[in-house]
Amino acid sequence: MPERGERLRIVQLVENLELGGLERLAVDLALAQQRAGHQVAVYCLFHAGPLAASLEAAGIPVVEFHKAPGFSARAVWAMARRLRRDRADVVHGHNPAVHHYAALGARLAGVPACINTRHSVTNSHGLPYRERYFRWAKPLTSHVVFVGDNVRQGLQGKLGYPAGKCSVIFNGIPLEEFLARPASPGSRLPRIRFGTIGRLVPAKGHAILIEAFARVLRDAPAAELSIFGYGALDAELRAQTARLGLEGRVRLEGRTDDSPGALRDLDVFVLSSVNEGLPLVILEAMAAALPIVSTSVGSIPEVLPKESAWLCPPGNAEALAAAMLQAAHCGDLRERGETSRRIAAGSYGLEHMARRYEELYRRLLPG
Repeated sequence: MPERGERLRIVQLVENLELGGLERLAVDLALAQQRAGHQVAVYCLFHAGPLAASLEAAGIPVVEFHKAPGFSARAVWAMARRLRRDRADVVHGHNPAVHHYAALGARLAGVPACINTRHSVTNSHGLPYRERYFRWAKPLTSHVVFVGDNVRQGLQGKLGYPAGKCSVIFNGIPLEEFLARPASPGSRLPRIRFGTIGRLVPAKGHAILIEAFARVLRDAPAAELSIFGYGALDAELRAQTARLGLEGRVRLEGRTDDSPGALRDLDVFVLSSVNEGLPLVILEAMAAALPIVSTSVGSIPEVLPKESAWLCPPGNAEALAAAMLQAAHCGDLRERGETSRRIAAGSYGLEHMARRYEELYRRLLPG
């Protein structure tokens, strides 16, 4: 086993490397662990995806198992063989879909530590067998990390894992680009630009946001709304915008590869999700010096400073509009944004999160 301070051999395990918050976090964590001197690989239970490019550019191996539908003993054995070849000290899976493969493969390969990060209370995609497998894997699991206390409270009792096998580690992000290109909220009043970044899927509540914005315009006629993202609801949201007569005031900007640039042009960031764990975009908006309006879901209230945020219940357009209007008329958007930026810089950087995970890995390893 590695001595304290020695290089660790770490495997991050995800379903794939498509564009998503969980996948981005696993990639960022792998890159940070490599920079800290560790040997890292990223395993994909199915296939890789566009996020693999940054790993390959850094020389981090990306291993695909191309698992077939249903439970696959072949995938377990293939993972065990690869873990043995890589002489892994830690296998770190993300969410329940991959955990039984990680636990079985790690046990067969003799990997001393197997952990899983749970990114949300509701992330089994309607497949309850995954949670059963997660409970069955308890004897093979070294530790479960929750991305916030809300997620821990929602899951720990259901999973039946003892308190000693559970802990909370908040997500972290690469701060540099956001800190280097801060927004200037309130600098163009009475014009005020609200905005959000996220996939156009039901969980993100964009239809509620557009409905809320129509109400906002009655009291803040110079307001604008930009929605960055892509997904299955694009046409539906465009139709809603037209039906409410909001063309020119609501802009569906499509996907952005420049989140710091998109955030820099906003005055207030708005998150309208109906369920979340701890979305990275909230931390990014904080680092970009933006005040934030958000639904009170997941662990978002645990990280948002009260001095720079307005929270409201999910699924309620009237409440969301009221919070947005409070932000529009507060008179101190810049000061609130600076509070967001200071707290993000002090507590939610990628290296801070990576250190917490390394401390956990070393605590779990024998000797």
